[in-house]
Amino acid sequence: MKKSLWTLLAVGWMVTSSATPPAHLVDSLESAYQAEPDARKRVDILLNLKDLNDSSEDELYYSRKLFDEAAAVGDGFAVGASLGSLASYYISSPGAGDSLARILAQAEPLMRGSGMEGLGAYYRMVELARRIQVAGAEESARLCREYIDSVRTLPPGDVYEEASRLFLKGIAAFRLVSAEGNLQMERGLPFWNDELALLERMRPTSRRNFHANLITCLIAAYSSVKDQSGLVHAADGYLAMLDDYYRDPEIVRRRPYISKEMSYLVCYYTMCTSPLLDERNLQAYYERYRRFADSAAADAGNLLTNRQGFYTISAEYYNRRGDYPRALAYLDSLTVQLRPGGVTSQLVTIYANKGKILERMGRYKEACGVYNEVVGLRDSLSSHRYAEKVGELEVQYGLDKAERDKALLLAQKRQNSLYFALTILLLAVIAVVYLWRNLLHIKHLQHNLSVESQRAQESERLKRDFMGSMSHEIRTPLNAISGFAELIAGEDLTEEERREFAQIIRDNTQLFTSLINDMLEVSQLDNTSAEMPRKLLDISKIIRAEMEHLPVKEGVEYRLELAAPEIVFPLHRSYVSLLVRELLKNAVKFTEQGSVTVECGLTGPDTLTLSVTDTGCGVEPGLAEKIFDRFYKGDPFAQGLGLGLSLCRLIVEKLGGTIVLDTSYTGGARFVVTLRDA
Repeated sequence: MKKSLWTLLAVGWMVTSSATPPAHLVDSLESAYQAEPDARKRVDILLNLKDLNDSSEDELYYSRKLFDEAAAVGDGFAVGASLGSLASYYISSPGAGDSLARILAQAEPLMRGSGMEGLGAYYRMVELARRIQVAGAEESARLCREYIDSVRTLPPGDVYEEASRLFLKGIAAFRLVSAEGNLQMERGLPFWNDELALLERMRPTSRRNFHANLITCLIAAYSSVKDQSGLVHAADGYLAMLDDYYRDPEIVRRRPYISKEMSYLVCYYTMCTSPLLDERNLQAYYERYRRFADSAAADAGNLLTNRQGFYTISAEYYNRRGDYPRALAYLDSLTVQLRPGGVTSQLVTIYANKGKILERMGRYKEACGVYNEVVGLRDSLSSHRYAEKVGELEVQYGLDKAERDKALLLAQKRQNSLYFALTILLLAVIAVVYLWRNLLHIKHLQHNLSVESQRAQESERLKRDFMGSMSHEIRTPLNAISGFAELIAGEDLTEEERREFAQIIRDNTQLFTSLINDMLEVSQLDNTSAEMPRKLLDISKIIRAEMEHLPVKEGVEYRLELAAPEIVFPLHRSYVSLLVRELLKNAVKFTEQGSVTVECGLTGPDTLTLSVTDTGCGVEPGLAEKIFDRFYKGDPFAQGLGLGLSLCRLIVEKLGGTIVLDTSYTGGARFVVTLRDA
């Protein structure tokens, strides 16, 4: 196999389109989600938004949001549906094993009895398979032996654990051989065939992922086995499983926008282009695929990708059958689809295949022209590689020249007198010292360059994160405002509907205004060097005023504990109000059950202490300082730009005080502000 098996395992054949989801549909669902008070109905809307955004830049955002809200209401089916992109992200990211373990520990109890049970075992299996596949030969062999030893004496587990063991034993069987230089995937066949029989005991909603990864391995293994009957049986079983999955009542009812075309496409591609299938089976699969493509195209949101898949399969199928004119026609159609996207390796491959077909047809002049174009396309892709090669040759030339100069110097030394020899030696010592000092200087510069490079990369990352977050956060309320304004302008609305839509517009306007105000406040504080004017104020009144505007949240109690009825202290009214508001907003955002408590009092003749305590998800002690960084979001999928706490620190510092996260408190998060009378 030229491709890493991990690449296939990671996608699990559940490939979807990269096409942008319909904006009007996403915006409508976003507005419905914002307006829906029922938590379970909100989960259903998020499930639809997640399916519509599969393989888009917002996929991870909606998956995270779906996981959190589905977990809060105990919806195991929706929790399982959110796991695919989350697990893929954690598995593929450095050090994500702990994160994967945590999310699975939370998810597995919820998925029992939902039809999604077994996904925990599946993703743990994929994580270990990935580690084996990306490791070097020796490390891969070690991991395989460790795994086989670890399960050798274990009693049979449930069907999902047993399926995972059989799959990984198959991986280990051929990886142990490949570590010695021979890739023999057929050695995994006995284990994978046993797993295939085991899958019949699973519901389609739990079975789909197991079956997808398994069929990937079976296809790779059967490619080196002459008897293809086992492959035909496995592929037929996989396609039947997909049919059962998409007919499952829960899938039909709750996931109307799930993308399914590409789930079939890869299987059909493999079977329609297999060089080892006889002509009867080859034609049968192609006819099945044509019927599938015709039926899927009518409602396909990823039509472009499907067209590309159709042209690719058809070109390869007719090439296999020797029908070269039809193969060329489909390759030309595929070129028309891909050419606007610029030069890619896929386009180069298509032209190379076209040249081969023309050569087989005896159209040598045309083939020569196509091959020349292939050379030109490859040159454009490889120009940077050639530039690197030139650089390497220049360095090598410099090294060779230095060696020649050194030999010449030695010859001159032999011919000179002792005096000149000593002089040269002295000069050599001076040169060595000079070079050594320069080397140290270069190393110092390299170190500084590395540090600056890391800073630049971090700055660029923060900028990207900020722009992405800002784009998403601002776009949502603007789309809602625009959409409902158009609806209000219509003539067929009831007065009740107009009032409802007007309220939605007001709510989204407030959200948009809040985001803009946060950015303006940060900018203003950054550019202000003058000391904030203060006057004696009763902070208890400021706190009460801000708490009166807190949203009613079911299951959350708001508490105010003051050391005295009046607490007078020199303050800047507007900025202290903003400080209290941001701390309260942060606490309410992350508290689903329990309480938000504000405590305030004088802890000395010239010291004021203010704390805001919640019973939410809390903050890891290691992030006690990081959370005050600008644009940092503890939950990257939470609403906002990550400016709230950094704004709080700016205000407190301008007032000559401090703000810290109380790491001794473990029931949620507690922020403590200390201000002193200058």
